[in-house]
Amino acid sequence: MICSSCPRTSPAQLTPDEFSTIKEMVTSNEYRHMPLHTLARYAQRIAKVLASASTWSKLARERGWRRPRTRVYPAKPKIGVRATRPNEYWHIDVTVIRLITGVKLYLHAVIDNFSRRILAWRLAERLDPTTTCEVLLEAGKAIGCLPTVVADSGVENVNEEVDELVKAGVLNRILALVEVAFSNSMIEACWRSLRHQWLYLHMLDSFNSVKQLIASWVCRQASASERALNCLRSQPV
Repeated sequence: MICSSCPRTSPAQLTPDEFSTIKEMVTSNEYRHMPLHTLARYAQRIAKVLASASTWSKLARERGWRRPRTRVYPAKPKIGVRATRPNEYWHIDVTVIRLITGVKLYLHAVIDNFSRRILAWRLAERLDPTTTCEVLLEAGKAIGCLPTVVADSGVENVNEEVDELVKAGVLNRILALVEVAFSNSMIEACWRSLRHQWLYLHMLDSFNSVKQLIASWVCRQASASERALNCLRSQPV
């Protein structure tokens, strides 16, 4: 006969030692790589605590136990490639423009790092690796040479035609995030401005309409870049 004054006991109740073990393992750096359900099964396997994974999760949630999750990442560069003069660094890239009919158009362009000005561009109906060379040579005619060009490792930038320019010494190419830690984000930001602040505000229904819109936007960007350069030149050194 059980006395009514005796406290009730449960055979499944955790002992103080088991409770402390669970807390220690949950908050330990040694087991931080294990999810709680894996950690619960591991504790059963090594005969430390015979409790279910739901019990572990409930205790950690109710008691506010925080698992050590400190992650150490390599520092990312805060500032990308920055030129000190015009035509020191160029960026080249291609972006896809989709018409309302679903047809894809490919816009190749070269942008100057210093002035942010688009030096040459070409809209094509298919992705042709030779278009990269044509745009680069067109931009290079204005200054008589080709400076260091930052590009990503896409097939439009890494191909036999562009490689021949590099081998001939006509072009110095840097692959973003491959040969340097910097990305090609400057021209990618240019693409975002073009698409969201201009192209998507119009009906993109044909190749010619998109080409006219791009020509208008490039002209306005060139005027803004020229004004910015004039302001820099007028400032006292």
